[in-house]
Amino acid sequence: MPRVLAVDPGERRTGLALSDPLGMIASPLAVLEARDEARLVAEIERIVRAKEVALVLVGFPAREDGYEGEGCRRSRRLKAALERSGLPVELWDESGSTERAYEVTRQHGKDRRSSLRAKDAVAASFILSSYLESHPGGARRG
Repeated sequence: MPRVLAVDPGERRTGLALSDPLGMIASPLAVLEARDEARLVAEIERIVRAKEVALVLVGFPAREDGYEGEGCRRSRRLKAALERSGLPVELWDESGSTERAYEVTRQHGKDRRSSLRAKDAVAASFILSSYLESHPGGARRG
């Protein structure tokens, strides 16, 4: 079964999470500091090739009222840049993932500085878990 990579783009850091080969378990993978979009895309491409990823999910901060702020625009720009690189990409609702990630990292005794860094990859794993739960029997494109 193909692997899925979740990307949680932020202003300063981008969290990554990766599914297991069966497409059932989401695990935090890394936090990228690259603020430059070209470097960020290149690093994601490298990971996609190295980990044999079949689909990239980009977290999308959807709101119930339909308003799309800077976070939504950032996600759409990243999705378009990754697609130009030939990668299969989907936007995926990330609602509440950051808040849950903060809570998890605090519960595990992380100080504020460590928690800020760790939460990005943990948030990406929540995004990925949501996707995997919506695709029983493994991750599939489309």
